[in-house]
Amino acid sequence: MDVLNFRTLEQSDVKSLQRLFMESLSDLIRRERFEDADLLDEEVARLNTTIQDHFEDDHVQLYVVEQEGVLVGAGALLPPNEIISGHLEIKRDAIELGSVYVLPRMQRKGVGQFLLEEMKREILAREHHVFYLDAGFPSAQAYWQKQLGEPSLILEHYWGQGASHMIWEVNIK
Repeated sequence: MDVLNFRTLEQSDVKSLQRLFMESLSDLIRRERFEDADLLDEEVARLNTTIQDHFEDDHVQLYVVEQEGVLVGAGALLPPNEIISGHLEIKRDAIELGSVYVLPRMQRKGVGQFLLEEMKREILAREHHVFYLDAGFPSAQAYWQKQLGEPSLILEHYWGQGASHMIWEVNIK
């Protein structure tokens, strides 16, 4: 694999990151066979808000993985979302590791693993030892179970009959 570069999102990356999110989400929704026509637009809008927050809010930090000048992955460190904070007793100054996406053609090539390890280093550099992560898409849940073990909480039927939501509280001391 060619060299991967992990760094903070820059203003000049925004269009590329939006394309990465759109391509990754479109592929994910197609593979998961979701019927909700608004899901893609809602997720893209949420991610665009995260991009904007990255430049305006010190509590939101977006990172990208670049390979040969192309953004191939992204992830954010931010305050825990409402699903996490509404269902778990979260630690003060808690961090969520969220908005993790890898280009479909780069999946299963170590980019996600590289991103996770670099994000953990960032969390430790901030002198935190716990992060939260949640997932609603079944393929994302399977990936995170493989990477992080069993979730701390499973919200059964959260998205409808048979569609659960999983939340992890991960200690990285």
